[in-house]
Amino acid sequence: MQVNRSISFEEISGLILDGTYIDIVENPTRDNQMYFIMNIKEYTWVAPFLIDDKERIVLKAAFPIREFHNKYGGDNE
Repeated sequence: MQVNRSISFEEISGLILDGTYIDIVENPTRDNQMYFIMNIKEYTWVAPFLIDDKERIVLKAAFPIREFHNKYGGDNE
């Protein structure tokens, strides 16, 4: 993922463990999946995740998303 998005799962995991995410919301289109909402590089990113049968967080992806950027106070630059 680092080549495509210029951030790694390890960096995202570190932000989550530090508690620097903005919110956690349910994914309206996928059962049992939620989103970490976080500010990365001055933009709002979404990191979809699920909880596995051993109660571990499994990150699926991470990407910037305008809908949440606007909702969580970002500007339109």
